[in-house]
Amino acid sequence: MSPTPEDLASRVEVVRRRDDFERHAAAFLAKWKRKDGQLRRKLTTARQRLDDIQVPDGALERVAELCMKLGTDGLRGELTMIRAARALAALEGAKVLNDDHLRRVAPSALRHRLRRDPLDEAGSGVRVERALQEVFGA
Repeated sequence: MSPTPEDLASRVEVVRRRDDFERHAAAFLAKWKRKDGQLRRKLTTARQRLDDIQVPDGALERVAELCMKLGTDGLRGELTMIRAARALAALEGAKVLNDDHLRRVAPSALRHRLRRDPLDEAGSGVRVERALQEVFGA
């Protein structure tokens, strides 16, 4: 599930498209058919590349350090983050997973895995961002 858009233009566009679909589904589908085909091909290509994406040891170490800083339970945080970053790298045509991929997937992969700290008033998103800066730098 995608997060709710936070800017006015994006929100309006989402509502406009949904309304168009509900009122004229066939025309809407025809309009987006070409773009959907392009996305389908991109996803298929990424899926074929997935197993070939290299994950450097340094990336594994930074992911483990990040999860330790956040106090995530078990190893699911690390595994989820590596899988998501590998998928992003494949989608973008990269051959090697890098810190940018890790930083971009971390919030969605880890936010819900945090233990609740009653003394920390910061939300989980803020905690992940803070830990990302500590592990990966600015």
